[in-house]
Amino acid sequence: MKIVSVDVRNIRIPLTDPKTFATKHITHRDYTLIKIRTANGIEGWAFIWGLPIIKNFIEMVKDLVIGEPAYGRVRIFDKIFKAMDRWDRSGILFRALSGIDIALWDIIGKSANMPIHKLMGGFRDECESYWSGGYYPSSCKSKADLFTYLEKEMGQAYDRGFRAFKIKIGGASVADDLERIAVARKTVGYDCQLMVDANAFYDPETIIAMARKFEQYELTWVEEPVRQLDDLPNLAYVAERITTPVATGENHFGRWQFRELMEHKVCRIIQADATVMGGFTEFLNVAGMCATYGMKMAPHCFHDMQIQLACARPEIIILEYMDADQDVINVQKILENPVPAVNGMVRPPEGPGHGLLLDEKAVQKYLYQG
Repeated sequence: MKIVSVDVRNIRIPLTDPKTFATKHITHRDYTLIKIRTANGIEGWAFIWGLPIIKNFIEMVKDLVIGEPAYGRVRIFDKIFKAMDRWDRSGILFRALSGIDIALWDIIGKSANMPIHKLMGGFRDECESYWSGGYYPSSCKSKADLFTYLEKEMGQAYDRGFRAFKIKIGGASVADDLERIAVARKTVGYDCQLMVDANAFYDPETIIAMARKFEQYELTWVEEPVRQLDDLPNLAYVAERITTPVATGENHFGRWQFRELMEHKVCRIIQADATVMGGFTEFLNVAGMCATYGMKMAPHCFHDMQIQLACARPEIIILEYMDADQDVINVQKILENPVPAVNGMVRPPEGPGHGLLLDEKAVQKYLYQG
């Protein structure tokens, strides 16, 4: 299974109704698609989330991949990392590694005629997911609009069978966001899980005071509560002083950064994203660390792909769910077989590898050359 080609494309998919959250205003989503082909004709593919420049990075290192056996995931990772560690050891490098690694796992699964989650251990057949929403849409022009939007969104998700939900905070005043949390909790009731995501917005004192006020709503976690994602002392300071568990990790890369999160005791829930932090192989390394440290995992985003990990590893307690209709994470628009949640539960797609099928007509529609 010698690798003979690595092809890379960028796509940009616009949002219908641009969204705001604590630190950003988003009008579109950029993805990079990687397709790897072997000499015996097996193709594996993956998508990663990030800047278009990642395509250039993969083009630069693909000669380190071509000629290697597709099963040589660890050696390929090591070759690329050692070639580039002097220049980059974070976002761009690890996103590139993620795409290459996931495409290789796809090839291995197809070669074995087995889904990836069974090759990884086959712990379960399905995984619970939570509805991830509660943004600040551009179409909402007033506080009342935001409350109405949130109540409608949470209610519709509840009616679809979800029993766990997450909303954004930080995009409105503290008072308004506390009221939004109250609206969400009233809508879904206390028999459901409810989480909030601050997107690394607050200073420690503000989020500590805020967290004490939202204790009454019995939140499952508060996500990325402090500014500066690598400010571990202040994150640990917050985690020690609030009763709501802290979750983080979606913007971290490689096993070494996750070791730091665990050793500094900044959180109880690790939100690694295999399309960002190094791929399935590196995710498994982090899952092993979580098992050792007694940590739980709730992967960030892209349930269509990360359901393979969720069904393989017991450390994963829940998946983040976003589909194209939510108009936030819209990669499903290029999938022939997007993975739906049924009563809040997600099952892997049928077929070997990761099982996802690329819709080439959609890819052509969203190709981006910038």
